[in-house]
Amino acid sequence: MISIYQLKPRFQALLRPLVSKLAAAGVTANMITCLAMAISIALGVVLVVFGAGQRTWFLALPIWMFARMALNAIDGMLAREFGQSIDRRERHACRQQGL
Repeated sequence: MISIYQLKPRFQALLRPLVSKLAAAGVTANMITCLAMAISIALGVVLVVFGAGQRTWFLALPIWMFARMALNAIDGMLAREFGQSIDRRERHACRQQGL
């Protein structure tokens, strides 16, 4: 059986052209993370508000989980391949400031 780790390089290869275009357009890994978080919160609110009355809204969950996986891969690729990851000193400073 194929594991998700065996599929990861192929999945990233499919995303690489999009990631290159996003980087060229000035999109950062943090922007992708914030976008994913905002959509997750919005979907959660929609499910709380409308989900009890109409359970078909829950069909959005597997679709969103796949899209979230793609956004997570894009985030990581932007950080690694385009030098957008923060170094340890910056991470330490963020922790000290409570960020």
